[in-house]
Amino acid sequence: MVSVTKSVFLILFLLSVSISQSPRKMIIKIDEVGELTGQLMIFIYNTEDDFPTKRDRAIASKKVPVSSASMTVDFDGIPSGTYGIAVYHDENMNDKMDRSWYGMPKEGYGASNDARGTFGPPKFADAKFEFKSTQDTVKIVIHY
Repeated sequence: MVSVTKSVFLILFLLSVSISQSPRKMIIKIDEVGELTGQLMIFIYNTEDDFPTKRDRAIASKKVPVSSASMTVDFDGIPSGTYGIAVYHDENMNDKMDRSWYGMPKEGYGASNDARGTFGPPKFADAKFEFKSTQDTVKIVIHY
């Protein structure tokens, strides 16, 4: 009887560890989108070195047509960890962040934790957050 109890306990323990390590759904709520044109470009990063400009190094990304001033975008399969999210409103759909001649963004942008840069893009340290639960919602405000 004791070995059966130990076996059941071991199975339940392994199942709980497996569930806690499994990929999850991350929900990103994006607010204050200006014009209802173009697309939102969303990038999820897990390293400081890549955030927020190395788009090809994001662990996940999506292009979503703008449909309202407040939008929700889901990412499935995101494992628990530390992340930073960068979003920009590609109003003219040219797949890049348009900038003025002196480098200031000409299109709306936002980051997790409402991180903002001073004389440059936001820092990962300001945007990072822990993603743990089965469905976390991350809020991003777009600034123009």
